[in-house]
Amino acid sequence: MRSPWFLRATARGAMGAAVRSVDWAATPLGPPAAWPLPLRAAVELCLGTEFPVLVTWGPELTMIYNDGYREMLGTDKHPGALGSPLAAVWAEVWDAIEPSVREVEAGRPTWVVDQRLVMHRSGFDEETFFTYSYSPLLDVDGQVRGLLDIATESTAQVVERRRVGQLSLLQSRLQAAGPDVGAVVAAAAATLADGPDLTLVGAALGPRGGLRWVHGPADDVDAALVERAARTATVQQAGRLLVVPLPLVAIDDREGLLALRAGALRPVDDQLRTFARLVADAVAGALTGALRHEREVGMLERVSDVLQRAMLEPPVDRPGVATRYVPATRGLAVGGDWYDVADLPGGRAGIVVGDLVGHGLESASRMGQLRSAARALLLRTDAPAPAVDGLDAFARTLPGAEYATVHCGVLDPAAGTYTYTSAGHPPAAVLRTDGTVTWLTGARGTPLTVAREPRPHDVVAVAAGDVVVLCTDGLLERRGSDLRSRLAALERLLVGLVGADPDAIADGVLAGMTPEGSLDDTAVVVHRVEG
Repeated sequence: MRSPWFLRATARGAMGAAVRSVDWAATPLGPPAAWPLPLRAAVELCLGTEFPVLVTWGPELTMIYNDGYREMLGTDKHPGALGSPLAAVWAEVWDAIEPSVREVEAGRPTWVVDQRLVMHRSGFDEETFFTYSYSPLLDVDGQVRGLLDIATESTAQVVERRRVGQLSLLQSRLQAAGPDVGAVVAAAAATLADGPDLTLVGAALGPRGGLRWVHGPADDVDAALVERAARTATVQQAGRLLVVPLPLVAIDDREGLLALRAGALRPVDDQLRTFARLVADAVAGALTGALRHEREVGMLERVSDVLQRAMLEPPVDRPGVATRYVPATRGLAVGGDWYDVADLPGGRAGIVVGDLVGHGLESASRMGQLRSAARALLLRTDAPAPAVDGLDAFARTLPGAEYATVHCGVLDPAAGTYTYTSAGHPPAAVLRTDGTVTWLTGARGTPLTVAREPRPHDVVAVAAGDVVVLCTDGLLERRGSDLRSRLAALERLLVGLVGADPDAIADGVLAGMTPEGSLDDTAVVVHRVEG
């Protein structure tokens, strides 16, 4: 017959019936009436509180617990855990909790905060976290006979802190990735790689109705799942796989989605789906910026192409002439360098190469004005020095044209002369048919807007087959190299190209002098003297 204290202790809560249903006489504890007073007191305390409490007693640490503790057992372990040995009930985590149990058996209480335990309590292996205290329970003789476990599950709090931390890390890495779509996706994949909660297994972007995978193999995700997520703009789930639409700000009607795989040790619940949407929001924000930058760069590149064709590549319909323009490796294909070749009366050619300080659209605009003015002046004056004098006066009226350099020359094949002047520009060269090079170092003056006196000119003799080569300083200036050594290198290249046609010479000069790419705009004009 049960004692009054036992009936009183088990009368309250859902656990009352469960405790009374156990045949305690068949357990190592024996019938409740024979339980020692310390065990009775501990059980009454346990069953009289809603806080999770576990009492174990005897050599097998037989378990008695209340409603609060029952929730931590899950559906797999209760009610069979009542009256069962602690080590058997928690066999999957015994290695983790046994050291604390042994401390209690030695008479020392323990305190553990947020201990990670992988439990099998609801049909699957689940990552959990607990904060708990084990205290020794002493018999009337003062010997440790059991333990009192007062516990609270902190899984939700620990997982939430972890996810907030991962979102913060994701945001910082996405920001550091810069305005590049590939870098943004790579940063997201690296941050979520083998994550305990979510792993990025795929990312798709494209025009509406034309998604394509930019990360991860498409075979890993069911096409119907992708189509449904894109069409409904809602999270779709298949097992532990979540397909989450990316809320991209409208950019050229783009859409996207992420394929995320849930970690094996966490349930796919509303909290995880919320986390997946937050991840998608963070990635979408970074991708929106990258796609906007991509669109703006594309627009600027189209503008620069138009400008380059309109201002940097004037049509040259003259035999024996090759021209090249290579923009700086900074992005836009326009800058401050220019060239022009104009037909003059008597079969002569006016050649101009110039370099304006700066890069980008503003410099290109000023450069275009200088080039147009130089052509007009050369056609009117029919001589290089007066043309540059007039360009000097024009540049003083054009803000931003200060200190521009110009080489202007007139090639007269019939007279066998090349007349030129230089406003602070690198020297031109004449590649002779015999393989020698003549540097045009005469008639040198200061850059535009500096000189106040008439420009000098010089004349050099040329013969049929000779090649006049002009360039801007982007071909010659290199960090760590002086101008003298660069001119010597250009001369060696030209000597090796003697007899080649103008196009081959222009390409050879660029390839030989700028193999690593130029940090400055470069213009080259090659004009062979026709017989």
